[in-house]
Amino acid sequence: MKILFQADKTIGQIQDEFHTLFPHLKLGFFTRAHEAFKSTSPKYLISDRNTLLGAISPALADKPFEYIFTPATTVRELEDVLENTLGLHLQLFRQSGNAWLETSVTDGLPLAEQEQKAIDSLYVHQEFVDPMDYREQD
Repeated sequence: MKILFQADKTIGQIQDEFHTLFPHLKLGFFTRAHEAFKSTSPKYLISDRNTLLGAISPALADKPFEYIFTPATTVRELEDVLENTLGLHLQLFRQSGNAWLETSVTDGLPLAEQEQKAIDSLYVHQEFVDPMDYREQD
């Protein structure tokens, strides 16, 4: 598996390419770095999918970077390579039911295992049971 990072690509294009490979995972781009196994504040999230990679990674001005990885690549390896090589601050998110979770605690897991955890979460059904009856009573 590979993704080509180049200055004239948008973060949305990279997100889409990654999402095609792992449909239940997505990449978040941030303006600040984070420590290993720590999350990044949402206020640093780059929400504009049309942001060019060249605008957030001066390293791409000289030449494109082809990142080759496998399903066995850990989240931490992915984030570290792109941080150290391109200066891109990424966080991986995993689908959990209808929500997206930042994978900071499970950054040591391979991408394939993150994908499987997301798929498994789609089949967990919890019935809501209201512990109290709030209806008006006589």
